[in-house]
Amino acid sequence: MPTRVDALPTTRSGLPCQLQDSWQRSLNYGLTRDDDAQPWVANAMLKDARAENGWVKHLVAPLLTRLRPELNKHPSIMVMSDASGLVLETHGNSDFLHKAQRYALSPGNLWGEHARGTNAIGTALALQQHCEVAGGEHYLSRNAGLFCSAAPVFRPDGQVAGVLDLSTPALAPRHDAATLIRRTICQIEHAWATSALGANRWLLSLHHDEKILGTAQELLLIFDDRTLLGANKLAMDAFALTSGHFGALELDALFPGLELRAGETVLETGNHQRFYARQTLPARRFSGRSNVQQTDHHGIEKEKALRIVNAGIALCITGETGCGKEYLARELYSRSQWHTGNFVAINCAALPEHLIESELFGYVPGAFTGASPKGYIGKCREADGGVLFLDEIGDMPLALQTRLLRVLQEKKVTPLGANTSWDVHFALICATHQDLAARVQAGTFREDLLYRIQEFHLRIPPLREWQHKEGFIQKLWHELGAASRGLTLSNEVVSTLAHRPWPGNVRQLLSQLRVLMALAEDGDQIKLADLPGEIRVAPAPQGSSDEQSAIAQAQGNMSLAAKKLGIARSTLYRRLAK
Repeated sequence: MPTRVDALPTTRSGLPCQLQDSWQRSLNYGLTRDDDAQPWVANAMLKDARAENGWVKHLVAPLLTRLRPELNKHPSIMVMSDASGLVLETHGNSDFLHKAQRYALSPGNLWGEHARGTNAIGTALALQQHCEVAGGEHYLSRNAGLFCSAAPVFRPDGQVAGVLDLSTPALAPRHDAATLIRRTICQIEHAWATSALGANRWLLSLHHDEKILGTAQELLLIFDDRTLLGANKLAMDAFALTSGHFGALELDALFPGLELRAGETVLETGNHQRFYARQTLPARRFSGRSNVQQTDHHGIEKEKALRIVNAGIALCITGETGCGKEYLARELYSRSQWHTGNFVAINCAALPEHLIESELFGYVPGAFTGASPKGYIGKCREADGGVLFLDEIGDMPLALQTRLLRVLQEKKVTPLGANTSWDVHFALICATHQDLAARVQAGTFREDLLYRIQEFHLRIPPLREWQHKEGFIQKLWHELGAASRGLTLSNEVVSTLAHRPWPGNVRQLLSQLRVLMALAEDGDQIKLADLPGEIRVAPAPQGSSDEQSAIAQAQGNMSLAAKKLGIARSTLYRRLAK
């Protein structure tokens, strides 16, 4: 059994309660105080993570640059991580930056609790609130030379986007660290909320003090007609909002009878709180409720899936590669009752067969040749109290399926080489692009496991089947930070992109938008001529009926048409030329 906090060294007895809990979690992860490992990711993965978190470049980096004189007065640095604890940016005092390399605070390093035990970044993520860890309060002895103050940054939809951390030498802590962190995060969340406005969204700014309106300390609520879509964290706290309220709560529930008109006014809530308020309406707004919030079948299915996950019922998400299965799984986790636990993902197709079992179930020291002398608790136990996400479950080896089924039925896991079982309680989400029923028929997937993991099935349609892709394209473009650079897409470009077949689905579309953004100059409007040649919709060339049919099915995408015909693209062009 793992060591308990009351069995920790007496020097730890003075830890704050939240840090005692963190130390216990660190023990459960199998970490020891003298661990010297410094988990990090390769440059390619760091590059991908930065691309997926474009808000850091556009909302955070400019702020940290402006803070440099303030940071230079003291041996201190600011560190921005993503929602997993991966460091994306580090800014601050150049002398301490050099020393900070020793503590692995540079981009690419992982600072989740599972990687480095109790630390400000990882523990702030676990608690979803501000956290300070000083000197020996760090779980790993190698980090005892640091004082760190960190807090999560919240997206306007209520989900944690990352953590902002201020680190200094433990012997020279900044007494204003918490104030500086909170002030900076307020500015980030304010800028994010104000940039989240679309053509039909409007903003309600509020505060008890009229002088605060227009500053980063104001409360911001984002509406589409009369439906609440988002807020900054200050407003979430003031009105006790969670991510589940967004898209569901109506304006009248907060401010009964409020009319939509630009300008300043004084409002009163249902519980008689008075606010000074300013409404910022969109340049173009639909009039009337009937034009807003048309039924979205996929959205309804997502809400059903959320109820399923909350109830602890196994969910299986199917869909083509790149359609966003893991993205949906993470969204459901963050909105569910399991969000205080870990989201633990394992790709059953990416690991060699002989490693999947030890990754899932863990092992004791010396269980097999090459095993860590410290052992490993395994993904199932890491997910205890949270969500276990098994991606590409259809590729799990048949022998391992039997063991997984036993764990799911008994809610117990036995590490390799162990005689003791551990109770586990987690929500299970699986995903695959394969037809599991066909795999059952082929004898490569257990029928009883299929019934166990697919108690509820959600299919994500491929992007080519989506309706209203134009709006989705504009949403992705905005989320990538287009507004902060003044970049827009012409109607012709949006229409062209919307009519592509997108065999790589959302992942391919997102990649294409990133390319367009990288090649654009600030203030540009992207025109058809700016699109790479292979994605322009061209008139169908003449050719044989097979070739014409393939090109028509591929909607002008010559690479895809050639692939359908089983020939090289150059061969297709030669045939068309003849």
